[in-house]
Amino acid sequence: MPPKPRVKIPVHVFVYTIAFLPGAAYAHYWYKNAPSDEEHEEELRKKYSHIIEQSRDKQAQMTTFLQNMKDPHSDQQKQMNQILLGGRGQKKRLHAVDEKIYGTEEGAKLQQEAQLKAKKGKRKRKNKGSADADGAVGDSGKSDLKSGQQSVSVKGSVAAVAVVGALAVGACFFLGGKRSQ
Repeated sequence: MPPKPRVKIPVHVFVYTIAFLPGAAYAHYWYKNAPSDEEHEEELRKKYSHIIEQSRDKQAQMTTFLQNMKDPHSDQQKQMNQILLGGRGQKKRLHAVDEKIYGTEEGAKLQQEAQLKAKKGKRKRKNKGSADADGAVGDSGKSDLKSGQQSVSVKGSVAAVAVVGALAVGACFFLGGKRSQ
């Protein structure tokens, strides 16, 4: 009979201890050989000086922006008010303006021509819409063809529903007419 052990360790504790040992050893090694704070800061300045400068610049810009937002008479506050108004305080152009033509007789003529074209386009669309409703515009054979295709598809749908209904009724009669619960 083997001798009785003095210390009894549960299996799960032993396995977790073995799994944890490499991580603990590496942490101890890093702690003993880690660079000092000064060395670490010097290394960061060498490698990432441009990023640090950009970050400081952005922080300074944000600070001045927030300070200007607190001042009700600053240009920044005026710009933010214009943005918040959303253009309701002033008239905005929805298209580009050619400065050479703007305010001249040629510009006025071009504007009148554009307005006439727009009115003609509206009339054509209005006439076309009312004529389509009457069925007088275009080839009447095409509209008959479309309505014929629609009636064929409607007939097919009705037939499919009738077949499925007949199958359902037949299944009820052949299977005893009882619902399974």
